[in-house]
Amino acid sequence: MIQRPSTILFIILVLLPLALLAWLGTYLIRDAEKRTDASMQAVLAERLSSADNHLLHDMRQLTDRLDEWGARSDGSARLMSARLATHPWIAQTWAKAGTGGPLDTFAGKAPYEPGQAFNAEERIQAISSATRQPETEFPFSTDAGGPPFQRFSSPGMSAATLPRTTAWFTYLKIFGYHIDDRPEAETVQSWSGWHVGDSTFIYWHRFADGGLSCALMNPQALMKALFLRQPKPGLDAPPGRMMLTTVSGISLHDWGKRLPGSERTPAAHRACSEPLSQWELAYTPATEEFPKPYLFPILLGVGSGIILVFVVGWLYFHESAREIRVAQQRVTFVNQISHELKTPLTNIRLYAEMAAQRAESQGDAIAKRQLGVVEAETSRLHRLIQNVLNYARQQRDKLTIQPTALVLDELVGRNIEFWKPLLETKGFEITSSLNGPSSIQADADAIEQILGNLISNVDKYANVGKWIGIRTEHDANSTRIIVEDHGPGIPSGKRRTVFEPFERLRSDLAEGVSGTGIGLTISRELAQLHGGTLSVCPQYRDGARFILTLPHQP
Repeated sequence: MIQRPSTILFIILVLLPLALLAWLGTYLIRDAEKRTDASMQAVLAERLSSADNHLLHDMRQLTDRLDEWGARSDGSARLMSARLATHPWIAQTWAKAGTGGPLDTFAGKAPYEPGQAFNAEERIQAISSATRQPETEFPFSTDAGGPPFQRFSSPGMSAATLPRTTAWFTYLKIFGYHIDDRPEAETVQSWSGWHVGDSTFIYWHRFADGGLSCALMNPQALMKALFLRQPKPGLDAPPGRMMLTTVSGISLHDWGKRLPGSERTPAAHRACSEPLSQWELAYTPATEEFPKPYLFPILLGVGSGIILVFVVGWLYFHESAREIRVAQQRVTFVNQISHELKTPLTNIRLYAEMAAQRAESQGDAIAKRQLGVVEAETSRLHRLIQNVLNYARQQRDKLTIQPTALVLDELVGRNIEFWKPLLETKGFEITSSLNGPSSIQADADAIEQILGNLISNVDKYANVGKWIGIRTEHDANSTRIIVEDHGPGIPSGKRRTVFEPFERLRSDLAEGVSGTGIGLTISRELAQLHGGTLSVCPQYRDGARFILTLPHQP
């Protein structure tokens, strides 16, 4: 009886708060991680964007410098290619004068063999086909914040949908990229840009007469020049590790201070802008860049809450254990006193019966009546003590019964005769109807205790009605003992709780109603040990009706 409430209290007072604290701590940590990660991603995105813009700006500057060679070539593709061949980063140049013109080749100062799969004529033809558009179709940017290059679309496919893994792309330099460089469309006499493959860069310059000048860059020289300018001059190297790779994952270059933590997997990626779209930037931050200061206050708060719950739980259960020990000591004391009281009580009852017999033989009616009251009150006290002992036995281990064959009507009749003098003295009218079976299997002492408790409750609580009815009946399966009265009855909300320990409908001292509040609890337990039930009839409206149902074979 004590273990189950203690377990529930333990769950409510300790386990439930601990679970809530654990959930709260997990939620706060995850929320803080999300916020920190979002902030980190924003910072890293800005850092990658800065590196990408710097690479793109350097490519635009290189394009502008190469365009200057064309501006001094008097519109001649051959002259421009010859001049470009003297650039220290260029491996080879080609010149094609108009449609169907011959292809001139010039060796550069930075020899480079792009591989057997590379075909110069095929690349020049691709550039010529991509850039063969009327002058009015070339885009001219009027927005200084726009991109410096634009990709040419392949036939039947837009530039936006072309995958970055395509072998070659052709890009056009957009005019108006610089705020102070916005030539009018009609004054533009040539166009330039890049034809880019897998780490292979070809600069092209197309003149108004259709002439085309192309220059194959030495990739090592070009990338070395770009990489040496990372990080941007004037800026400190980042604490972590910035990496530049191809889209296939081949490492090209990395820079940064590489502080502890930067050896991990990159936390942010970004594709480089055109015409470097076959490259990717990635960054791994150092541990000191984005520490997790939120962990300490969250863990401190949750940990303090857990410790507080443990302390409160320990104090509560320590105090509860002490109170349980005290209660057990009191129950033990009551049991010992009850056992001690039974011996003198039995002697009092015995001598009261003997004195009543002598008074009856001597014809002393007054003494006989007074001794009858003593005997009745002694029986009441005996029943109360027996209830206490049975309840203590029920709490300690388990009540037991010893069923034997008995005639129920005789047992009930004896109990009615025993109570009759006391009830009639108080003005009760007793009605009985005994129609029980000839024999049933039951514990006689238990049935007498149940019946005595029910009649005693009528005596205490239904004194107003001055009537009690006791009857027995049976059918093929069970036997019933019914005790009813014309008292105030039992409210519907109390019909279940009256069987709980120490639950009494009326317990104020002014009423003069005495009792322990465990009589019905013991009675129901004894009924259940027989395999039967003890219940309150909800249909009875004239008072209270208790029905004891006993199976023929318990």
